[in-house]
Amino acid sequence: MLTNENGRKTKRLSREILGLLLIAAVIALFFWGFLYLTANSISETYFTERNLQPSEGQWLTLRAWIRSVSLLSTVILFLVLFLFLLGQKLAYLREIIQGVDALRTHRLEDTIPLREANELTELAEHINFLSETERRLRQQEMALQAERERMIRDLSHDIRTPLTAILSYSDYMSRKDGYTDAELREYFSLVRKKAAQMKDMTDRLLEGSKRNVEPVENGRLLMEQLAGEWEEILEDSFSCEISMENCTDFRAEWDMQEILRIFDNLSSNVEKYADSGHPVLLQMDRGVDTLRILQKNAVRQTAQKIESNQIGLESIRRITAGYGGAVTVSLDEKQFQIEITLPVAKKCKG
Repeated sequence: MLTNENGRKTKRLSREILGLLLIAAVIALFFWGFLYLTANSISETYFTERNLQPSEGQWLTLRAWIRSVSLLSTVILFLVLFLFLLGQKLAYLREIIQGVDALRTHRLEDTIPLREANELTELAEHINFLSETERRLRQQEMALQAERERMIRDLSHDIRTPLTAILSYSDYMSRKDGYTDAELREYFSLVRKKAAQMKDMTDRLLEGSKRNVEPVENGRLLMEQLAGEWEEILEDSFSCEISMENCTDFRAEWDMQEILRIFDNLSSNVEKYADSGHPVLLQMDRGVDTLRILQKNAVRQTAQKIESNQIGLESIRRITAGYGGAVTVSLDEKQFQIEITLPVAKKCKG
């Protein structure tokens, strides 16, 4: 008996084969004795009933033939019986070989059934373990690949928003006859800020997504700044309404680039699908331990014909989920509404 790594006792395969050999030998020996004695008895009965008296030489010859035929039959029976019993082990070995072939050709859903506890069973267990391990690794690899593709898709989509802002403002500046110093400073500030935002997203795209969390001590002030930038992007084409009466001060720990991407996607969604004939509402409220950001706008009728892949909304969902928040979207033929909930902490006094 052997004890495997799981503490389970198993038989040696060599001992099992020796046991099969002994079983076949005992049965064959019993069969030889039965056949030899029965044949002798039948021959004696045959001669007695017919009153025949064979000579001693004839008896010796007859018994030699009986012994030879019995021995030959016994050998044949022994071989057939032993090969039959051994064939069960060989059949299991063939299943193991097929399992190895399945593992080699990546048919990872195939498993080898476990039979008697011996070395072959342990081998089957190890092959099943390898198959399961490789299957999990392939699943993890596919999940990582899908996550990588998702990140590339999200960041590629989000990079377009600051790039569009630069192009739009550049086009506006190119159509002006003259520039004031304030306009030039505002333009350079916008280009520098949006370029830094695009560089950060490009670095994440090349190096992998890594969050740079930093403390936000004055949350209301930050929301006012982001709401102002949101309004600045949309005010030329839309009537914007901002409500922050119920947004008291708070503190949080955020990656500022991710929060900027949320607001960029909100404004981008308005530009693509909102009806400029109706106001766009941005409302921020602070609860006990949450910040609620609500954007509501009428849907442009022509926007219903535009096929949306909702990459921007998915980007908002994933960023929010990374902080333990939630996103609720409501859309019908006339109105679009998105509600973002982020966990925050109360502002510490003093």
